[in-house]
Amino acid sequence: MCLKEHGKEGRHQMSLTQINLKPYWDENTIDRMDVTIKITGLSYKEGERLCSMQLSTVTIPGCEPNALQICDESGAVLVKESEETPYPYHWRRWNVQRGTEGNVKINYTVYPREIKPTDICGPYFDFRAEKGGANSAGFSFLMDIEKAEECELSWDMSAMPEKSRGVCTLGEHKVKAKTLDRLRECYFAMGQLNAIEEGDFGFYWMSQPPFDVKEVAEYTKKLFGQMQKFFKDTEKVYRIFVRKDPFLTSGGTALYRSYLFGWNTTQPCSLEDKKAILAHEMVHNWPQLNDNPYGVTTWYSEGTAEYYSVLLPLRLGLMTDDEAILELQKRTDAYYSNPTRALGDEEAAAICWKDRRAQRLVYGRGMIFVINTDIMIRKATNGAHSIDDVVLDILQKDRAGIQLGNEVFLTSVKKISGLDVRSEWEDMHTGKEIIPLIGGFYGHFALVEKEIDEADTGKKVRSWTWIKQETKKGK
Repeated sequence: MCLKEHGKEGRHQMSLTQINLKPYWDENTIDRMDVTIKITGLSYKEGERLCSMQLSTVTIPGCEPNALQICDESGAVLVKESEETPYPYHWRRWNVQRGTEGNVKINYTVYPREIKPTDICGPYFDFRAEKGGANSAGFSFLMDIEKAEECELSWDMSAMPEKSRGVCTLGEHKVKAKTLDRLRECYFAMGQLNAIEEGDFGFYWMSQPPFDVKEVAEYTKKLFGQMQKFFKDTEKVYRIFVRKDPFLTSGGTALYRSYLFGWNTTQPCSLEDKKAILAHEMVHNWPQLNDNPYGVTTWYSEGTAEYYSVLLPLRLGLMTDDEAILELQKRTDAYYSNPTRALGDEEAAAICWKDRRAQRLVYGRGMIFVINTDIMIRKATNGAHSIDDVVLDILQKDRAGIQLGNEVFLTSVKKISGLDVRSEWEDMHTGKEIIPLIGGFYGHFALVEKEIDEADTGKKVRSWTWIKQETKKGK
């Protein structure tokens, strides 16, 4: 899964936001963390918003800012507190009740999330501790500061054991980010971290998992290097974070140049078991469209991640034919047996964090649509072009700062292949059944129609079986 917020406007005044994190150690883990934010070069008028805290993201709780203090060079700054719940977020906002004078300083303390027996595995955004340390998405504990641009991050490890480390996606010790938004999109880890590192690539964990960590780290490093080449990416930074789950299932979530995946003691856990989620979350670094309102383009980010998490490892020899067929079959059957499959994208998004079946819908729907579009493009261009060209074209626009949406996808397909796939996209977008076309994965695999049981109802529905053909894999 990938979650990325877009569209913040009006940040034009140059400033520096300095952030210091001070974690505290107790009983072999992180007990709490002090956050200090110093804002220079900005002023706030009476009634203007100063800062916000993301208390919940797609039902995953963020941190409460305990013992919050705000002051400037004239003393304490009184603020008016309010809350907003634009789906699927919950924000707390603070507006100043007088104009600020000089530098502004914000202090507060956050505590790791306490897991309740009724909690289930969800996107890995929460600030969570385990034996050895803690990790979190930045936006779960780090305030958003209005008008903030350039920022610096530092760590105070004086309340931690010797050799403790504080690491985020951008690096260790003091790091800089062009925007606070960028830093909030990073993963953070702190404590007695275990690590495998080479340059700006890093793999970090705390509790010892029941799989060969070195093997997984080497696989992901190799996979990242190859995906980086395919997506024409020149940035070197990439970090992977691992946590132990108290749940019966585990997953993974991608943020900026990083992802976090979990493991638990009840499920099989090996490189083979993790290949699919590792590749899926890694793809999320690249294909993206503006998902505002929430859910309108999720089919693209999740569909391309499902597609390339199989296609690219298969091309590179990092996944066998049998492994690829197994992954495709699981994803195909999950889509066609999903009782929510007739919901439109936005209908599914509106209930997807209450009904997890709707949350998974766009994964299979998007994958089948991407595969079908690839087949149509190759057929229309006599093999000269594929969905790869569309994805890379959109990625180039993204890097150029062009606002992206579904229209950009439709326009790119037409420019590259001459095809108008609007009607096919509308069918997919509104929840009509998608029939997989013959010839996916460059004809390497074939499809045979079959009957399966719909999840929860048991009624018979149709799906398709993937089988291997004796043809060459894709280019």
